[in-house]
Amino acid sequence: MKKILHLTIGCWLLALLLTACKTGEKVSTDGTTTIDKTFSKKDFMKTVVDRALTSQYVTAKLKFSATMAGQSVSVGGSLKMKRDDVIRIQLVAFGIMEAGRLEFTKDYVLIMDRINKQYVKASYDDIDFLRANNVNFHTLQALFWNELFQPGKEQPSLDKFAATPQEEGDVLITLSSGRLDYQWEADRETGKINSTTISHDNQGTTDGEMNWKYRSFKKLGQKQFPTDQQVRIKADGKTLQAGFQLSSLEHDSSWEKRTTVSNKYKKVSAETIFRRLLSL
Repeated sequence: MKKILHLTIGCWLLALLLTACKTGEKVSTDGTTTIDKTFSKKDFMKTVVDRALTSQYVTAKLKFSATMAGQSVSVGGSLKMKRDDVIRIQLVAFGIMEAGRLEFTKDYVLIMDRINKQYVKASYDDIDFLRANNVNFHTLQALFWNELFQPGKEQPSLDKFAATPQEEGDVLITLSSGRLDYQWEADRETGKINSTTISHDNQGTTDGEMNWKYRSFKKLGQKQFPTDQQVRIKADGKTLQAGFQLSSLEHDSSWEKRTTVSNKYKKVSAETIFRRLLSL
């Protein structure tokens, strides 16, 4: 089970690392030049934003899988989210025992290893590369909820994005922020985001990339939500692939929104955990 926890936590830490390195936002072009004169950026961006879930809660059963450095794992669990408040992933061993928990709130990140009774709890400000680069809860929330985001902001300013129709029928939405380039591929008719790509530029060469694909959209309330989310992260010469397959989508609100850590658990420094996980 330690292998499962290492791969799972490593996935999110690499994602957080990749979304760092913000050195000053560059305003993108206004997106008015397109290959189709009938295309309206303003109307299309409104369609993208309007398709976001209106529910405050998303809960689901989860099948998590990950592959890294020739090792593969697959485990069940659950995903519980409350908008603008918390994202929780619980991993269950053998279908009966919780082995690990990852909890992201607006104020802190909590990682629990229930097998070895260890945990990490740190605020975003306590982690240098997150604090320095305005990486926050809202970035992670947008990735899970299949939405647009702007680094360091709670709500994106749509005039900062460019939107260009593609010959295949999608629209490419782009934003530049420091050395990071963000791309979203969205369906022109529905505004549905099919993928998000974040790439880090190092003197003209891409040395890190995260691609988050969304598939198998199912009805949740009056909206559509992706039940198959596939993540591929390339960083530091390594590639990690992770999959989140969701079932039994609900709007359940009857769960504790914060985890209380027992005094039987040993707190480990974030730096120690990061060095160990990123050396996999």
